[in-house]
Amino acid sequence: MVVETMGEAAWQDVLSQADLQGEHFISGQCYSDDVTFALIDAATKVSGMAQDDLLKSFGKYWIGYTANSSYGTMFRVGGDQLVTFLTNLNRMHASVHATMPESRMPSFEMLRNEHGRIDVLYTSDRTGLTAFVEGLLKGLMEYFGETGYITLEETPEGEVFSLHCAGKKSELKGAA
Repeated sequence: MVVETMGEAAWQDVLSQADLQGEHFISGQCYSDDVTFALIDAATKVSGMAQDDLLKSFGKYWIGYTANSSYGTMFRVGGDQLVTFLTNLNRMHASVHATMPESRMPSFEMLRNEHGRIDVLYTSDRTGLTAFVEGLLKGLMEYFGETGYITLEETPEGEVFSLHCAGKKSELKGAA
């Protein structure tokens, strides 16, 4: 995302500030959270964006990137509607975990799907990625053509994201 939106020089600056110059990142390889958060911290400095804004942007970016990458087949198998895809997230993550056993996958549980509102419980043993997950969910809404917004509630069980769907973009155009 940094290379595509800010250029190669910005990416080299991020690597330098994260003290990772010369590091090569390989798709499908796990990296420690220390590396991840060093990159996030450096990217916020280089971009001038607040960390939560950067993470949300990266989450949205990741959906498009994943759908058009070698993970695209698995992504498409998740379903052709937002609710179906969200319901299948844990299965998709289990498949990723099978090929990358050292990965630490989050859990998503559908709590509600009624009246244009989808509540999803997100739990993870990793901290600091809530804004990224919000960006992912917003990216999924856009990928499936849904309009609307997302709210977040912290609960003892985990974080509950509520996707408030106003309808499909194509349906709204027809209503205008």
